[in-house]
Amino acid sequence: MKKQPLITEQTKANLKAAFWKLYTEKPIEKISIKQITDLAGYNRGTFYLYYEDVYDIFHQIEEELLNQIQNIIEGSLLNNETFDLSRQMGIIVELVQTHSDHVAYLLSEHGDPQFTKRLKEIIWPLLNRYFVPSKDHTEYQMGLLAEFYLSGVLSAVIKWNDDPKMDIDEFIHFMVRNIFPGM
Repeated sequence: MKKQPLITEQTKANLKAAFWKLYTEKPIEKISIKQITDLAGYNRGTFYLYYEDVYDIFHQIEEELLNQIQNIIEGSLLNNETFDLSRQMGIIVELVQTHSDHVAYLLSEHGDPQFTKRLKEIIWPLLNRYFVPSKDHTEYQMGLLAEFYLSGVLSAVIKWNDDPKMDIDEFIHFMVRNIFPGM
């Protein structure tokens, strides 16, 4: 009986891997369930045990990834009462690096704009807590600052991840030193 959950998880992982391979090759509208199941080595009925359609499998992949990222960031916020910008930046860089196959693609022009929006919403408390002063700023102004910081940080991390000519510590030190020189 204990094998069943392992088999289920492996089946779902195989279907997700097949979907992801296809997703990086063509738009989601052009992906069929038959293509996914053929690539994964299952029949269509197996797919429907776990997913409603190609959008459902895509949504579940995004949700799992965002939940993992949110748990890591919430843990950092709860466990880290002192300011350490390098550590906070390191968390973001490591998240992207750990999930680089998915995150980099989802943040690219081929990805999902909703994923980018939701990722920024998850990361913002980490950045906002320590170095974006909110006093004397309206909600609108804070939104502008959030977009500026989040877009810049995520773009730099993705660019570095695509061609890492510095190790992770060098990259973090470079970014912190040059973006936040007074810190």
